[in-house]
Amino acid sequence: MRQGESTVALHFANSIIETVATLLIIVIQMFGTRMGYVKVRQAVQRLEHFDQNEDAHVRSIKIWMWLSVAGGFFQIVVCIVCFFVFDIYVHLGWTVLTNQLCIVISEMIFGLYSARAIAAVSRINTDQHKVSVKQLTLLRKK
Repeated sequence: MRQGESTVALHFANSIIETVATLLIIVIQMFGTRMGYVKVRQAVQRLEHFDQNEDAHVRSIKIWMWLSVAGGFFQIVVCIVCFFVFDIYVHLGWTVLTNQLCIVISEMIFGLYSARAIAAVSRINTDQHKVSVKQLTLLRKK
């Protein structure tokens, strides 16, 4: 094998590993997004006489979850398409840029979503605490 052919093979292997790692990061964040939604639903479920589907917090988190998951799928498609386009038309070194861009965008989307989910869980837990304090004060008055 010549020097040039081995370099091309190394660039190709490196680009494949980079792209697979990027896809794994995006998929893990998509699963994290789903688990955040489940956590919010569990926090709401602890409340008595409460419809989870009608709560504004859960509805908002569900919308953000689906937007985040759709963004993740879009980024997966972008990574794969860019890999093939750069392999055919340009140099595979450009996959570094697109993979890093997809990781940064994915981190930003996941950060926005998790901030929203944490705020909702905090609000729900605060509401639960207020209800339990109110119940205790009403019981003491009797």
